[in-house]
Amino acid sequence: MKSLGLTVFGGLLALALGVTFLLASVQRSEASTCLADPSKYPTAGVNGYQGDQLANAAAIIGAAQQLSLGREAQIIGIMTAMGESSLKNITYGDWETSGNTNPDGTRTSSIGLFQQQDWWGSVEDRLDPTKAATLFFGRLTAVAGWQDMEPSHAIWRVQINSDKDHYAKYETDATAVVDALTGTCAAGSGEWIVPARGTVTGVFGDSRGDHAHMGTDLADGTCAGPIWAASAGVVTSTGYNSSGGGYIWIEHADGITTGYFHMKTSDILVTKGQAVKAGEQIGRAGNEGNSYGCHLHFEVKVNGDYVNPRTFMEAAGVSLPD
Repeated sequence: MKSLGLTVFGGLLALALGVTFLLASVQRSEASTCLADPSKYPTAGVNGYQGDQLANAAAIIGAAQQLSLGREAQIIGIMTAMGESSLKNITYGDWETSGNTNPDGTRTSSIGLFQQQDWWGSVEDRLDPTKAATLFFGRLTAVAGWQDMEPSHAIWRVQINSDKDHYAKYETDATAVVDALTGTCAAGSGEWIVPARGTVTGVFGDSRGDHAHMGTDLADGTCAGPIWAASAGVVTSTGYNSSGGGYIWIEHADGITTGYFHMKTSDILVTKGQAVKAGEQIGRAGNEGNSYGCHLHFEVKVNGDYVNPRTFMEAAGVSLPD
């Protein structure tokens, strides 16, 4: 954190006392995703972040989840740590690197992922990624209307540095890290994988008025979650129609094609003719077309005929989540 004015100092000190209670109930994340298994983090890293940086990001995401904070807050937490410490749990800060002092002339005491000064908490808490993140989220959620602000501006209200747009440049990378650590390895890591987060909310063959439901729906209750290619293949078409919204079709080996529906056009991340790997993000879940809420409608065809995605995936060694 950058140097603070005396008035801000007093306000933050009072606020710190108000969020200390959160730490007592915080435990390390044991989420059944990549967060819980560092051995499954992408070996090539995510947008240049890897190893311990991803482990620290996982702790931040886990802290947000334990406070029932969703993807938006998780991205904000990662953006902050990227902007403050490059996701490294460092034991030094502004004084050591830049000679910065507080307005009263004292040395800054910034440490950890969020560069928190000593009024945030003990050295042990500030150097514990989960506890440091919990302190940060406690202050973030105390900012009135933070969800409606530009993410960097919401962060600035907590960090109080000199540039409220400082963190904006980290949003793309933070989003990629959150999406990578909250779903990909949980979805599977073989030839075929579950193509989205969440559980099955609509099954193949259901009656939908004048037609049968020709796919399986997956949803986790949020919008803009990642959609991954269920297996390696080539994108044969993308587009938009009134019933399916934004869609992608991928051709795989052995006469198999898969379809992905209900995206915004702007959330289709691949183009016709593009080769993709299993688990590569191809889009973001949406609520476009004939849809009842943000979700992925997933279809499978074999030699041109629709098949039940659940039974197909089970035969491929992957179970869709109930």
